[in-house]
Amino acid sequence: MEKSFNMPSTTDMYRKIFESSSDAIIVFDEEGFINCNEQTAQYLGLKSVDDFKTLNPFEIIPPYQPDGSLSHIKYAIHLEECMNTGEARFKWLYKTLKDEELYVSIVLKKLNVNSKTIFVAKWTNENEIKELEQDIKNKTILLNQKKQYIEQISNVFKDENFSADKVLEIIGLLNEYKKVVDTTSIVSKANKKGVITFVNDKFCEISGYSREELIGSQHSIIRHPSMKKEVFEELWKTILDKKIFKGVIVNRAKDGSAYYVDTTIVPVLNDRNEIIEFIAIRHDITKIYEQEVLIQEQYTDELTRLPNRQRLLKDLKESISSRLVLIDIGRFRDINDAYGFDVGDMLLKEFATFIKQFGNVYRLSNNLFAYCDFLHRNDEEFKDFIYNMYDDINNKKFYINGNRLLFNIVMCVGRTSATKSKSILTETEFGLRLAKEKKESVLFLDQHISKIEENQKTIQILKKVVENESILVYGQKIIHNITGVEKYETLMRIKLEDGTIASPFKFLEVAKKTDLYLPMTRIIVKKACNYFKDKNIEFNINLTMEDISDEYTMDFIFDTISSTNTEKQITFEIVESEGIDDFETMEKFIKRARSIGCKIAVDDFGTGYSNFEYIIRLNVDFLKIDGSLIKTIHIDKNLELTVKAIVNFAKSLGIKVVAEFVHNIEVLNKVQELNIDYSQGYYLHAPEELA
Repeated sequence: MEKSFNMPSTTDMYRKIFESSSDAIIVFDEEGFINCNEQTAQYLGLKSVDDFKTLNPFEIIPPYQPDGSLSHIKYAIHLEECMNTGEARFKWLYKTLKDEELYVSIVLKKLNVNSKTIFVAKWTNENEIKELEQDIKNKTILLNQKKQYIEQISNVFKDENFSADKVLEIIGLLNEYKKVVDTTSIVSKANKKGVITFVNDKFCEISGYSREELIGSQHSIIRHPSMKKEVFEELWKTILDKKIFKGVIVNRAKDGSAYYVDTTIVPVLNDRNEIIEFIAIRHDITKIYEQEVLIQEQYTDELTRLPNRQRLLKDLKESISSRLVLIDIGRFRDINDAYGFDVGDMLLKEFATFIKQFGNVYRLSNNLFAYCDFLHRNDEEFKDFIYNMYDDINNKKFYINGNRLLFNIVMCVGRTSATKSKSILTETEFGLRLAKEKKESVLFLDQHISKIEENQKTIQILKKVVENESILVYGQKIIHNITGVEKYETLMRIKLEDGTIASPFKFLEVAKKTDLYLPMTRIIVKKACNYFKDKNIEFNINLTMEDISDEYTMDFIFDTISSTNTEKQITFEIVESEGIDDFETMEKFIKRARSIGCKIAVDDFGTGYSNFEYIIRLNVDFLKIDGSLIKTIHIDKNLELTVKAIVNFAKSLGIKVVAEFVHNIEVLNKVQELNIDYSQGYYLHAPEELA
């Protein structure tokens, strides 16, 4: 009778293969980790598979691979190869949790499971193979050295001309070779127990110990406390296995100072292949090491120990493709003001530690961080990743000294088409400012790039306008409501490439963000003064606090007024909507303007920062009521009451009032009914070119 048995299911069979494989196996998809086997955890020195699930990839991947390439860039290339061909095979360097090198051979395959793409990576440990190869190589070298030595000795004794003089000559040459080694290298010998039996002068010189102090001592006399115990355990394991040890070791001199040596320790064997002693040859690389540390410090933010702006630019330059995300901690100044700079610094360090989990994170300035994505996610996956990052940061509660610190996060994602490192960063910084202006928490620059390109075109036009002094001076009449006497407000215009005339609405904000605004002010003042200098007509010139605060611009304006004798014709309009926060500078300007006969007007009164107190303090001649209060005054009783109050206030101080935006007869009638002195608007006169 046949025995019956239960055949295991295919799923169970594959699971058993997966779990019992001597190779590490990892399964993941484009969203992240799915599963791995126990061998993976053992390779990396983890307690269990569960530890791998919570592991940050950057804890086990060094920044650079053995060929000097950036790990994240090289990985992206292999992943793309797998995406395109279905498979990728490559060597890869990991580091275990004990910070030991783990060199593996990886086979990466792409699979489609239930209409979903997954990746399976199989690691084969190359460390043992490399060690065996090195052992064979070392033994071959020693064997060849012995053969050569025997042949040389044999040749010497076979030589018919062999004599005592020949022996002395050979010994002399050997002494010369020894002199070369002693001059250039730090040499010591030790017995099998590690007791020093010989040191050369170079060893004494760099260590600060005398030969008497060193011989008979253990090498631990120069051990630096920063060197891990595991390093020396590995060193002794290597040389006792009759292998050559090579590595960089930090030693401590007698005065306590540290010095770095590139060390080679060779076991010396007798003809029975037994260890007699060890010879160590070292080269002082302290200066090189310190220079390397200095370079790394230049690439590292001192407070958070994150890579800094210079490192980001370097990585962007070296990357094939990347996406940059800027992360701004809003209201950070409030935290410094309320809790102090120490708490602010602690928050920055906590914040840096938290966002490391997302990958390649940098600190660019005080409260500005960057994340650089070198992976090849598609647009939708990348967008989901960014929104999840924003939610994770926004939902994280940061407590410092028992205080929960509140702030808002603004993120800007640079456009994908930018390829030059500087342009990526510059554009994304612009996008961050745009996000703040638009009060958006997350802004994708691709969606707003037309605005950037438009601004760049405008800047180029403005540069030509300033260079050629081709600003157009327009004027709009300001008419007295009783006498009909006319004067002009001078207005700035530029001609675009298509021949259309652009008002400041199109270019003024862009100009203010560059170094073009103040030169433009100087040009229009010069042109306006030259146009009106021989005419018996008053005219107004608009100035902002930025103009008034610039000493060179003010000197230029007053020199121009003096040379054209137009001081009695000019009224300076101060743009009130920007606010006046430097009364000392403003009062100094008004005093200077009045001293030569110019008048002062406050423009756009009734919007933004309207302040009756500083109108009294500045003692102005005219108050121009903003058009937002005038344009519907004939149908809005509340606006009428507001304007009436402003007029009464001005009249009580002897200030004349101008109504802007008079665009129809009804508004004009209401303005005249309220006893406003002047009217300005398209109903009375559209701006026309003057010069």
